[in-house]
Amino acid sequence: MKKIIALLSVICFISCQDKEIITTFSGKIANTESKTIKLEGLNFSKEINLNTDGTFSDTLQLDYNGLYSLILNDENQRFIYLENGFQLNVENNAEEFEKSFVFKGNGSDENNFMSKKHQVIESVYGKMNDWESAKPLFTLDEKAFIEKNELYKKEILKALDEAKLSNANFVKNEKSDTDFHVLRMYVQYPSNYGYLTNNRAFKASESFPKIGDDFSMDNEELFKFSFSYRNLAGRNFYEKMYAEADSTKTPLEKGFEVLKPIKSKLIQSELVKNMMYELNGSTPNLETVYNEMMSYSLDEKFKKELTDKFEIVKNLVKGSPSPTFDYENINGGKTSLESLKGKFVYIDVWATWCGPCIAEIPALKEVEKEYHGKNIEFVSISIDDKKDHEKWKKIVADKELKGVQLFADNDWKSDFVKNYAIDGIPRFILIDTEGKIVNADAPRPSDAKLKELLNEVGL
Repeated sequence: MKKIIALLSVICFISCQDKEIITTFSGKIANTESKTIKLEGLNFSKEINLNTDGTFSDTLQLDYNGLYSLILNDENQRFIYLENGFQLNVENNAEEFEKSFVFKGNGSDENNFMSKKHQVIESVYGKMNDWESAKPLFTLDEKAFIEKNELYKKEILKALDEAKLSNANFVKNEKSDTDFHVLRMYVQYPSNYGYLTNNRAFKASESFPKIGDDFSMDNEELFKFSFSYRNLAGRNFYEKMYAEADSTKTPLEKGFEVLKPIKSKLIQSELVKNMMYELNGSTPNLETVYNEMMSYSLDEKFKKELTDKFEIVKNLVKGSPSPTFDYENINGGKTSLESLKGKFVYIDVWATWCGPCIAEIPALKEVEKEYHGKNIEFVSISIDDKKDHEKWKKIVADKELKGVQLFADNDWKSDFVKNYAIDGIPRFILIDTEGKIVNADAPRPSDAKLKELLNEVGL
């Protein structure tokens, strides 16, 4: 009898453990045509079916407690907080997506606070969903901008105190997130101010807050919890990759140097994603680099994307036939790569919405002027969406762009873009007189190395 009681106790213990770690997620999204919602996190993605009345219910096996994205569609997304063991219920009206969230059940206190947090952000900073709405904030002078951020800290800590949350760990991490949110705003300020005031040379004063040398990218708990901390870690990693202090090392070499000391495998896995842009047909020791990047990743989706890109770019080495194009010319008709044979072709893949692309235009015009009359054609291929076709025409006219101006037939999904595995712009490519690749990731016009490359090929 004692053995039976002991066995029942073990079963009860296991069952209780299972009950504690199961997370249930249910609710209703009213007035939506979507048939699913999606939850996405770090190495986590789950699609949940919506019933015809918008109701849903599912169980989740979470790898971590922290921040997840609830995605209804491209326009409607927001962060929610999930822990193992939550039984969270959410109600929402898709027609007022951001404002209509009501959370109930275990986990509701934390998520209702996050709704309050969004209200505080909007009340202090205003709406920041596009450049126009962000302009009043990011064109403030430094003193006024700092005051805004200090006000945010005051208001969010007040709201956190008034919420009287029993989840001590959540409260601790929210306080840390408040500091990182403000630091993220300070980091964004100089570039945003320069862009919105058309003052690209703007630099913040020496006393303006910035990321210190002591910033750690290795706090896994905060990485799981705080979007601002994730953002700052990514920015800091990017800056170290592209730091010019040691020009003898490539961005990829610098990236691996930064990754190696990080103890968190999860953070390494996320940060290595920033290196994918540098993988191209001109990458030295391409296969070795690919294998090392794969070794850092825990994300199967990223591994597949990286492998797909590797399979393309390994064929884009110097001397290989270039992928071709045949796109609309702003002067009428179409222009193909084949029609430019006999000349070197320097290609600029860009878009009207791309700030760094626009910033290269003055340097590109200077290079075009210097090499005018030589055996080279300068081709700019816009990958703007079809709806921005007229905007493309206007910018070409307003900025008096020279060379061959083309409009790709299917933006990012255009064959030329896919066949070069282009995942970031601006992107520059040099092709020789026979239509073969000289450099699949050529230097930018603003880089002195471009003229060195053009001189090397005899121009």
